[in-house]
Amino acid sequence: MNTRLFQNHIVRKEIPLDPMWDFHTLDSEEKKQEEFKMLVPGCWESNPRLVSYKGKAVYSKKVTFGANARLVFKGVSHTAHVYLDKKQVGYHYNAYTEFSVLLQDIPYGEHLVEVKVDNSFHEESALHVSNDYYSYGGITRPVVMEEIGEMFIKNVRFIPYRENEKWCASISASVSNLSNEQKNITLKIKIGDEEVSFADKVLPPNAETLLENTFEFPFAAAYTLQNPKLYMMDASLLYNDKVVDDIIDRVGFRDIKADGKDILFNGEKVIIKGVNRHEDYAEFGCAIPIEAMYRDIELIKSLGANCVRTSHYPNDERFLDLCDENGILVWEESHARGLNEEQMRHKNFEKQSLDCIKEMIENHINHPSIFIWGILNECVSNTEFGRSCYARQFELIKSLDSSRPVSFASLEAHIGSDLCLDLVDIVSFNIYPRWYHDTPVKDSLSTLKNFVNNTGGAGKPLLISEIGAGAIYGFRSNNQEKWTEEYQQHALTEQVTSILSDEDLSGVIIWQYADCRVDSGWFHGRPKSQNNKGLVDIYRREKLAYSKVKDIFHSYQK
Repeated sequence: MNTRLFQNHIVRKEIPLDPMWDFHTLDSEEKKQEEFKMLVPGCWESNPRLVSYKGKAVYSKKVTFGANARLVFKGVSHTAHVYLDKKQVGYHYNAYTEFSVLLQDIPYGEHLVEVKVDNSFHEESALHVSNDYYSYGGITRPVVMEEIGEMFIKNVRFIPYRENEKWCASISASVSNLSNEQKNITLKIKIGDEEVSFADKVLPPNAETLLENTFEFPFAAAYTLQNPKLYMMDASLLYNDKVVDDIIDRVGFRDIKADGKDILFNGEKVIIKGVNRHEDYAEFGCAIPIEAMYRDIELIKSLGANCVRTSHYPNDERFLDLCDENGILVWEESHARGLNEEQMRHKNFEKQSLDCIKEMIENHINHPSIFIWGILNECVSNTEFGRSCYARQFELIKSLDSSRPVSFASLEAHIGSDLCLDLVDIVSFNIYPRWYHDTPVKDSLSTLKNFVNNTGGAGKPLLISEIGAGAIYGFRSNNQEKWTEEYQQHALTEQVTSILSDEDLSGVIIWQYADCRVDSGWFHGRPKSQNNKGLVDIYRREKLAYSKVKDIFHSYQK
């Protein structure tokens, strides 16, 4: 199964898993109920009998293999227990991050793999709560089983930087030795036509070893938004001069900095013209096939946008691959939205949040398109307890990757009270003049700037991370009524032109690209139980505002 847009391994072999799994819903006592065949990856909501199912289910499949294997899940929504031959071998929480299960010394033969999945808002879940987007259920992203030997490369992380006008990179690799003996190995990494290596390294028994160094790449070409030059990064693990494992990724040479009030990409100022995007598509829920991702990318490019914010969670890595290829900047965000202080005091909030950040960065750090790591959209950044949560998460991000700026989208209601603007590299606010209130957009921007300039956010880039208005596709009227396509077009025209003409701002990320389904508790403020602020609807049909924003984005070439 393709988990990326390119081949990840040549030496390491995959154990075939066909896409149809046996599937049962489970009752409150975890007894099997209805039986289906279910497609993996996929949302169980795609089945007409499960369109709004919140609860538990179990996927099962018989697989023939033996010795050592790695079972890699790109996303299970949202709580997963993994079993091999009825014995639990793995657990993971959070729909939006990759996890793997290591299976060692398995006798060769047919084995039963089961995955128990829960998408309910259960008491152990701090992050998946009833929200302004839908928590789908199932094995929603690709899953792959890999055959591994006594040693394997867990990951290779690549962070480019410039020094004396030359491209360099900090490269670190985690290599596992599953045997009871010390092993002497060499790790070779080929990037384009250049090769670097970690020669004659010792791997202690039954341990994971981190190899780190910096290297010069004097002939590397820069990755730019106009020419997004990508290099294959091919890592080979050699033991006794034989390649025993490999891993292939893609990288680009570029740097991002917040410099005064500007965002610099390779030293050049960039103005953000972006859209927020949920992983939600009418026919597929959040399990979006690559063909639909491609269509989204082409519609976003046609709009003239140069940025996507992955509201409000890490995205499928194939979508990030498409952004890499197309030079579309990505604000990638760990999972959390609109949590109040009581929710952030949940016993599992800190661990689940930090785990999500670690997994997001570990698995996505090599994507050159990612230019911001974000956290905690519209949470309590205006209380001392909230500030302590933001500070802890930013500290973790900077320890894992100090090469990218950090930000969070603050709530409009926190203008005047936000306590966390000194913690970020880029200040970001979600504001909704002409929608939730009828303030002229320039007045809202003036109020925002006056506040930021008297906080620890003064002198930093300022982004409008959300702004927009709702419209129900096909609802047309000459009366400038809210929810009409005409009113959305009118509001967005004022919003976007006001922001892009303001020299104090670094750009705008429109809420949102496409309509999305919301959880049932949000129906009263969300006609059709959807967040209808998309420029296109859930089927990707363009609303009037799409063409207007397209004209504005294309006319503003700064």
